[in-house]
Amino acid sequence: MKHIYLFAFAFAFALFLLGCQVTTQTTIGALENEPEPVSEVTLEDVCHEFSCRENIVIKFKTEDGTFEQQLALYWPRVFNDTISILPGESFLVEAELVDGKLVNLKEVKENSNPAKTIAIDFQQMDDSVHMMLSVSNPFENVALKFNMDMIDFTGTPHETSSCPILPRGSGFETWPHPIPELVLTNPVTIDVSEMKTVNCVY
Repeated sequence: MKHIYLFAFAFAFALFLLGCQVTTQTTIGALENEPEPVSEVTLEDVCHEFSCRENIVIKFKTEDGTFEQQLALYWPRVFNDTISILPGESFLVEAELVDGKLVNLKEVKENSNPAKTIAIDFQQMDDSVHMMLSVSNPFENVALKFNMDMIDFTGTPHETSSCPILPRGSGFETWPHPIPELVLTNPVTIDVSEMKTVNCVY
């Protein structure tokens, strides 16, 4: 069942990344009744242009015990304006602020440009199955907002609310259950001078 779970949310993330149906050629393993390919775009194609995850271990606690799976290759953390986050991951993303939107997103190894580097961390809390995401906002005078989706164990995305991240601060989101993957999309900014209330929405 673990391979099926991994396949499910890997395929769901592929749909987020490409905005359409894609083939299911990943390194997760052979599956019976695998969907027929409907496009020529594959994980390998994406990895030629973007920095994919390699030799990663996905591990987190569930109500039924520990879920653990090693993957030789997985989708990139940053793909155009989409950010994929797996449990236990902590990484940096550089972005340019243009006309109220974040553009030219890319994962970086070091915080060489603090004024435009977003820090992301997704962990389980203590010994429970609860999870917490932290995202920093390096920009001045604007709040940072993403659309956020949870990918569940069947590969189904679920919209979840998130709050704007205030300038030069960090935002924290928590959930009382395990989440195999979070996907952040549509990064925008909000001028804080126009914010009358903080609305935590999708």
